[in-house]
Amino acid sequence: MKMVTCAYPPDWSFSETLALPIFLDQIPLRGVAGRIDFRLGGLISGLLLEELLERNEDWLLINSARRIAPELFLIPAGQSQELNLEKVFQWMRRACDKLKGALVKECALGIGDLYRREFGMREFSQAIIQAVNFSELEVVKLYVEFELAEKLAKEINRWLFHSSIEKPVELKVVLVPEFLMEKPL
Repeated sequence: MKMVTCAYPPDWSFSETLALPIFLDQIPLRGVAGRIDFRLGGLISGLLLEELLERNEDWLLINSARRIAPELFLIPAGQSQELNLEKVFQWMRRACDKLKGALVKECALGIGDLYRREFGMREFSQAIIQAVNFSELEVVKLYVEFELAEKLAKEINRWLFHSSIEKPVELKVVLVPEFLMEKPL
């Protein structure tokens, strides 16, 4: 498996299958979900306002003509004030299970909205590793804020070193999206 921590927003990458945590008590949406919602013309907010996400059901929005997240999984994360590490782990497992069910091998997870400073990076990384370890995903991109990308990668690397993960994991930090990188001549 390949894990990539990305220090830029997911709407800077094109044609990715993206799973987003949606807090049911945030209208308008904030963070990564708010940014994607804005780029999609308020589509996710509309679903929240119509209470279509209130039943704690997952949504898959497919639009192959859309460059930003042509396959977008909206997975409710409950109430933002009730977020804890166990709920982070549950959301991650749920997202990985949904992606597996959709036969996705490469995906992006907008997990920046799930991090809280009071969690501690070590515990947050553990929740990610434990959830992703049991999935059959080949490439997992983790979208977080710029300040968190390297810290998260270091902590995940520490967990990988000290744990008995069955499958090899290649870990990478990407600070600049692919389309901004210089191409070799």
